[in-house]
This record gives sequence, structure tokens and C-alpha cells, in this order.
Amino acid sequence: MGALLRLFSVVFLLASGMATSLTQAQDLSKSGIDYQKAVDSALWDWKDEKASPFEGIRLAGAKYSIVMVSEPSDRDSLTFKIFHGDKEVYTWGGHVSTVFRIQEDRLYYARFHPSGSGGSVVAVDLNTGKELWDSRLQGIGPVEHSAYVNLMNLDANFKVVTVWGNETMGRYLEIKDVTTGKTVGHRIFPRP
Repeated sequence: MGALLRLFSVVFLLASGMATSLTQAQDLSKSGIDYQKAVDSALWDWKDEKASPFEGIRLAGAKYSIVMVSEPSDRDSLTFKIFHGDKEVYTWGGHVSTVFRIQEDRLYYARFHPSGSGGSVVAVDLNTGKELWDSRLQGIGPVEHSAYVNLMNLDANFKVVTVWGNETMGRYLEIKDVTTGKTVGHRIFPRP
């Protein structure tokens, strides 16, 4: 019973991003958490309101400002700019379904096309503006399609980045190590 309770606690912490706060990311091999086991027992937990850049802005904290720029010729494409005070520290291209999180001085965002399968997660050190890693999502794997929708929920804490993918051809949960970008847990869910 104690092991089962611990497993449910891990899944809750992963989904909510409320794992113990640490000043730096830690080596997951020392954590003792089996993320694949947590993913294997997780229930589907999709939130439509999290599939938007406004969730990342809402949770960004007080240190950084986020600006979204839309060009008149293409309102679906957006440019995201992160500022620390008056200094622009990082810029990336996205769209109206872009998802991201800022954890202290790290930015994590999903790089994907809203009408194509798959994508990647990018980690950025906001102190230097340098990309730390860009890690391809396993997602649901390659699929053939003509009309497609690809949306994501993204959460981060000081150990992992959690991605809930909701695509036309399937749904998945994927967990990545914040230090390396390596996938430490992955599960494909059946369509409802």
C-alpha cells in the first residue's frame, strides 16, 4: 500500500509541477524515482486551457517579462520575446498554440507545428540566452495525415519537463530530464 501511495504521489507531483524546489537541476539517477513506472500507471490528464501561451505567461513569475508579437500578414505565427528588465534575453518563433514554462532562470518550450505530428522540447538558460538542449519527442511516432491537429500541455519542475500530447492520431505523456533532455518516461494512450 505504501508503494502504491508513493507512486500516486509521484504522478501528482509530476502532473502538477510541485516537486521539491531546488536551486539547480539534479541528476535523476540519484532521485530513486522510476519515471517510466509513474508514466505507465498515469491516467490521461489533458487540460484545454493549458494548450496556450497564456498558461506559460500566467505561471512565469515576476523576474521575466514575456512579449508576444503578431505580424499583420500572419496572425497564427507569433514571436515570443523574454525580457529581464529592459534587456531582451531570448526570442523564438511560435504560434497561437505554443506552450512553455519558466523555472527560475530556465525556459522550456515545445517546438512543434499545430497541424503536424511530433515536435521537440527546448531548454534555454535565460542568464546567457543559450539553448542547453533541443530534444525530439517520441510522441506517437510518425503518422501519415492530410488534416491534422497537434496540441500540447507542458509543465516543468526542477527535475523533469512533462509533456501531454494530444494529436489527431493519438495521445501521449512524455517526461524529459531537465539536465539532459533525455526521455525518462513515455506512454501512448488509446484514443477515447
